[in-house]
Parts: sequence; structure tokens; C-alpha cells
Amino acid sequence: MNILLLDGLPYDYKETPLSADFRNMINADLILHDPEIPDEEKTFLVLNQLFENIPNDIQQAIDGFSWFFSRGQHEDKEGVGKSKSASQKGFDFEQDANTIYAAFYATYNISLTTIDFLHWWEFMALFEGLPETTHMKQIIYWRTADLAGMPKREKKHILKMRKLVALKNPDKKVLSVEEINQQTKDRVMERFEQVRRQQEGEC
Repeated sequence: MNILLLDGLPYDYKETPLSADFRNMINADLILHDPEIPDEEKTFLVLNQLFENIPNDIQQAIDGFSWFFSRGQHEDKEGVGKSKSASQKGFDFEQDANTIYAAFYATYNISLTTIDFLHWWEFMALFEGLPETTHMKQIIYWRTADLAGMPKREKKHILKMRKLVALKNPDKKVLSVEEINQQTKDRVMERFEQVRRQQEGEC
């Protein structure tokens, strides 16, 4: 586990430089959620977002992506787009882009469209720290609030707002880091078997 306040922001993984800007990881998140991109292509597309030159050791590259994308917390299985307090997806970088931009500008006076560089870990720390009064945090609450035991009037209001701000594609499949890892191992083994068969055919 990496402790931001003690360990600072990482710019490399095992001495391999990282493209640490938040835009790269948002692109990676969009790739992982994109139903139009075949799963077998997603691994190297997201690795290209993080590494200018993908390490020859692909497993190390996958581990590096897993570590960096999860901000050094492999044990957090909820994913970037999920609320820690609920199983529903709380936000979508594509659908909520304008609202996220407005929240950052109003809260931190940061323009996410013109800032030259903002580290992914720093971006997510600021995102999670947005005040509950921002429209973005209200939207996340409406989408993910646990309605069990809630007063009838409040529950009715949240259901109304949940319908208004519902994600357009709430069920679109996202390839998890674990699935990326396994698929990469499977492809490596498949390639190994292809080479072995070719060598046996040449004998």
C-alpha cells in the first residue's frame, strides 16, 4: 500500500517511467468500459496509456498498471467508477465530464481542460474530496444511496432524482484488473504453444 502523504506521488514503476497524467487513466477507464473494443485488445491499449514504452516483461507491466490505476491499493476491488458506500456505479467519466469539470473549477479553481499536468492519484484524491454540496457529489449520492429504512418522503425524492441522473449505460461491462491479468497470461501461454508447435513442425 502506498500512503500519499508519506510516500508522495509515483512517476515510475520499478524504474520504468509512467505517463502519470489523469487524462491517460481516464482514457484507460473509458477503454475498459468500451463495449466496442474487444476484450483481447484492451490490455495493450490501457498499457499504452500508462507506459510510453511498454516493458518487455508484460506481467510486470500488468502489475504496474494494476498498482497505479488502483493508486497503490490492490485490495480495493470496487473500481474507479464505484462508490465505496454502494455497489452501484456512482459516476462515469464520459457522461459526467461537464459536471466533474464544474466541480473542480468551483472547488479548487482548477480547469481540467487547460491544466498542463495533474497526477492521476492527485486528481482522484481531489475528486473524492469534493464537498457534498457540489452537484457531482449530489449526483453520486442520488445514484448510490441505500434506500433501506429511509423515510418515505426522502426515498421518493431520491428515486425521482435517480431517474433524472441515471447512467445511460449502467450495465456496460468493464474489464477488471484481475481479468486483464488473466487474459494476458492466457495470451502469453497461447503464443508459447504456437511457437512450440511451429518448432515441432520444423523438426
